[in-house]
Amino acid sequence: MCSFDSTLDSSTGHRGELKELNMSACEQTTENCELKAWQPLLLSQMLLKGRSPEEVLLASKVNLPGVDRVSYSGYITVDQHYDSNLFFWFFPASEILPEDSPLLIYLNGGPGNSSMIGLFEEVGPLFVNEDGQVTERPVHWTKTFSVVFIDNPVNVGFSYCQPGGESKTNQDVADNLYIQFLQLYPDYQQNDLYIGGQSYAGKYVPAFVYKIHTEMTTSEPVVSINLRGIYIGGGLCDPAKMLPLFPELLVAMGMISAKKGKDITDKIKYAKDKHNHLGKHLEAIMDILENVFITPQKTLGYREMDNLLTTKEYKWHFQNYLNQRHVQQAIHARPTEYTMFTDHVIKSMAADFLTGVSVELETILHLYKVLIFNGQMDMVVSVPMAEAFLQDLDWSGKEEYLDGDKVTWLDDQGDVAGYVTQVKNLTRVIVRNAGHRAAIDKPDWVLNMMTHFISDNSF
Repeated sequence: MCSFDSTLDSSTGHRGELKELNMSACEQTTENCELKAWQPLLLSQMLLKGRSPEEVLLASKVNLPGVDRVSYSGYITVDQHYDSNLFFWFFPASEILPEDSPLLIYLNGGPGNSSMIGLFEEVGPLFVNEDGQVTERPVHWTKTFSVVFIDNPVNVGFSYCQPGGESKTNQDVADNLYIQFLQLYPDYQQNDLYIGGQSYAGKYVPAFVYKIHTEMTTSEPVVSINLRGIYIGGGLCDPAKMLPLFPELLVAMGMISAKKGKDITDKIKYAKDKHNHLGKHLEAIMDILENVFITPQKTLGYREMDNLLTTKEYKWHFQNYLNQRHVQQAIHARPTEYTMFTDHVIKSMAADFLTGVSVELETILHLYKVLIFNGQMDMVVSVPMAEAFLQDLDWSGKEEYLDGDKVTWLDDQGDVAGYVTQVKNLTRVIVRNAGHRAAIDKPDWVLNMMTHFISDNSF
């Protein structure tokens, strides 16, 4: 047997008592046993066994060659019956005391996109170049914010579950996660908490925060939590309402005819009816994706539909990096073939795909700060699509928002960074010349925007 003892190895951060590996898993060789003999770090087990916060920090600390940055990672069990475990990678703020920094949870969308995209390509401190070398990103959020990147739902990225445990609705996503995280890292219980993300996370985030709010107000809190607000970039918050407006930007920019735009809209509406009334959920979603992304991308000459200003696709190199065994071991991940997109998550969540989160967001707007931002050149979730959703929300600031003027937002050099409307708890931002992944296209401006929002400063 290739087994661990019951001691905590401070050099790797792995607790030996979790499980044993048999000979077949090690392929019956000493060399392969040394390579593969590690288990995912299931931190929920440490909670159940009453381990101290100091032990959690030691066990979950990441020690990656070439990475001079304190971070912690591991798994939180969200459903014991199905062995459902969500992987997170946590970066405390590096330039201010972490206990004084806002705590941000960052979720990518899809559904099926790993939040390692957010870490390595959007707002995190690490970047993998074309040579496979890890460097520090010049502009990132974790200098003054503490950020937790979570692969969600289960079966996305490094997260996993047994058959039958797949998330099927927004309510299934990240259930009970925040409680356990704050129990594991209690020094952050008093930090201002903001939950947000990108694209289809525009559905995850309001549903997640609404659930947190409900639990906080209807039962005795398990942990102290200082929930302050949410942030959503390029959010597909209500696919049924927003997707039929997909062609509007393309028509306005002269890329397709008005007739073609109407044809696309009609096909999307037909697919909606197929989804909602005929129960052909997955077939309907495939029809929508065909008409919104695949066909326009081919006919318009774009490799990706993220940004109107470029027909090229993003070049990402972090997936190969995360498939190196020594990297997976260092971040306490389950040995696996990591992929940044998991398409079968769409299948498991197909019935819920078109469901919106208007009710949840209306409640949140009354109680917490809300930042909704879009890249001006986003073709995936365009400004007209987002505005149709926002203008239909029923909340106390609705009329003021509809009648309000936009403020021109200037960066520190006096350049126009975007356009802003602030009404009560809502901050609405259009980031100039940015696409669907605004943080990639305009990292300085998006960080500036987040700083203004969290600091309650006017633009």
